[in-house]
Amino acid sequence: MGKIKLEMPLEELAKAIRGLPAKDREELWSLLATMEEASDRGALAALEESEEDVRKGRLHTFEEVFGKPL
Repeated sequence: MGKIKLEMPLEELAKAIRGLPAKDREELWSLLATMEEASDRGALAALEESEEDVRKGRLHTFEEVFGKPL
């Protein structure tokens, strides 16, 4: 996986992000969250396990777990 090196004070980055239109800001935060998850081996393993649970039908509804509808 490639690396990005960013040499910018966090305050400056936050100011730049706050200046984006709301839709662009949401997309950027989504991209950053995706990149963070993709770099976390534990999170990737948990995602793969949950996808396997879905494929094998090992799921329960909210109502089955908590005894009341959502």
